[in-house]
Amino acid sequence: MPWALRVLRAFLGVTFVFAGAQKFMDANFLHAGAPSYIGNQLNAFAEGTPLAPMMHLLARFPLLSGVGIALTEIAIGLATLLGVGMFAAAIVGALINLALWLSATWHVHPYFLGSDSVYAVAWIALALGIAQGQRARHQAGSLSVAQRIDSLGRRELLRAGMIGALSLGIAVVAKAFAGPARNSATTGLAGGAQGGTGTGTGTGGSGSGSGTGAGQVIATLDQIPIGKAVGFTDPNVGQAILFRMANGNVVAYSRSCTHAGCPVRFDPGSKLLFCPCHGAEFDPSNGAAVVAPPAQTPLQSIPVTVVGNQVMLTA
Repeated sequence: MPWALRVLRAFLGVTFVFAGAQKFMDANFLHAGAPSYIGNQLNAFAEGTPLAPMMHLLARFPLLSGVGIALTEIAIGLATLLGVGMFAAAIVGALINLALWLSATWHVHPYFLGSDSVYAVAWIALALGIAQGQRARHQAGSLSVAQRIDSLGRRELLRAGMIGALSLGIAVVAKAFAGPARNSATTGLAGGAQGGTGTGTGTGGSGSGSGTGAGQVIATLDQIPIGKAVGFTDPNVGQAILFRMANGNVVAYSRSCTHAGCPVRFDPGSKLLFCPCHGAEFDPSNGAAVVAPPAQTPLQSIPVTVVGNQVMLTA
């Protein structure tokens, strides 16, 4: 294998093993009600993305989906590193990142800022390189299709079993290092992000609409009690949220998380905006500053003006 493919193989293998293990090390990942719970992530991935039906289906079995995804990532990484079924591993890896590209990072613009697009292409490049190498070896050895099939014997079966056992072992060890789960955002999940007034932060909030522009009314103060939030659609930013602070002022921010673009939601218990995909939290009363990683920058601010009892977009 050329050194260029060896470097790519090592990077993708290590990354996928780490990605799967990290999920087991995150106590919130399989804990219902936690900010980064797999069920919340899948529902967030479905919001306005091409693979929404698949994400909703997986969200019906969150624990099974979460464990299956994590184990699959570990197995793909190990197979790639150890050279066991590398072509199949590369194809599955490409499909996983393609699915994430069309869901988790679908709202990241421009597309190249979403890492899943790069990973999908990297897996495809590795698969093509492996296929090309196998073809050259088969031609040199003059093996027929029947001979290639016959060559798949006990050794290959044992190696596949080894990958499965190692994957389970890594999962168990990683889970042992998981800390206590958090429930800081559980109260904000019941209200959902599917529109309406009150605690919802969806695109269907009262006064929202794709035709909203500068000077247009997007809500009234009666619809935003102090300490509450409503959703609306900004013509330039997209999904957005209005929040009324303790001093009565109204602020607006983009709902696109600055980490991976997932739509943030409002937790009325903590009065924070949180990302259900990876657990980032933002303080709407402090310029949407980052309270919890992995996000590093505040949410984009949207200028609004209060005129009488009406909240309007500012030009």
